[in-house]
Amino acid sequence: MLDRWFSVIKLPLSWRQFHRLPRNPAYKYEYLDKAAWLSPRPKFHSARLALRPLADGPPREIEVHHGAIRFRRLEDRDWPRLARLFAVSLHRVQPFESLSDRRRLEAARECLKGTRNGHDGPIIRPACYVAYDDKDGRPVGANLVTLVPPVDLEDFWTFHWKTPPPPHCIEQRLGHAHLTWIFVNHCFAGYGIGSALLAHASTSLIELGYSELVSSFILGNESSMLWHWRNGFELLSYSGSKRRFRAKMREQEPEAKPEAREAGTHPM
Repeated sequence: MLDRWFSVIKLPLSWRQFHRLPRNPAYKYEYLDKAAWLSPRPKFHSARLALRPLADGPPREIEVHHGAIRFRRLEDRDWPRLARLFAVSLHRVQPFESLSDRRRLEAARECLKGTRNGHDGPIIRPACYVAYDDKDGRPVGANLVTLVPPVDLEDFWTFHWKTPPPPHCIEQRLGHAHLTWIFVNHCFAGYGIGSALLAHASTSLIELGYSELVSSFILGNESSMLWHWRNGFELLSYSGSKRRFRAKMREQEPEAKPEAREAGTHPM
């Protein structure tokens, strides 16, 4: 879903300016015809969190600069208001950072629409929460958890269902719980709201019988990577690594015949 919002960027620069240009791992940088060409090359990494009950349960509220933030489960009436919150929360993260305000809001609406319509797998509604301002009820953060296919997490290529998910797949836990989106208004970043949303989602997943939660992030989004690390996620193997590809190729190579091996040991 995110891939379509990446675009090629052309910047008229001198050769010296090109080498001083800050780099982002989501792009490939080339210099052609007195211009820098930035081509999208996003790499998605995944991590896994072993779910454990919290001794005191998830926090009921978090104090912020002007009051308190509380938490409740996602409701249908929240969806129209989440798009603008999504756009504001991720405005410093690629690919949204390179979009105009109008396009960023359009991207946010499409991403959330895709999740709501099942593009990212069935929504695990009891694990989806909204953080809201206790004064006016305004959402300041949210998380969306979906069910992805029962793939081998050490050797997966995609989290998209190839066939329609079977009925009652959430209740029967026929896949992996995936933290598809979690976002907090940047004005409220640093208070622990995202971690509190995770705690609420984790508690609900444990009640449903899930033992782990999978999540994903783009290489270059350091804040997301550090957030996952701080909250106990374990980095999974990168399915697109050259090392894993070479290992797979070696596994498929036929073994040399005995006579061929013997012939190779004879002197000329």
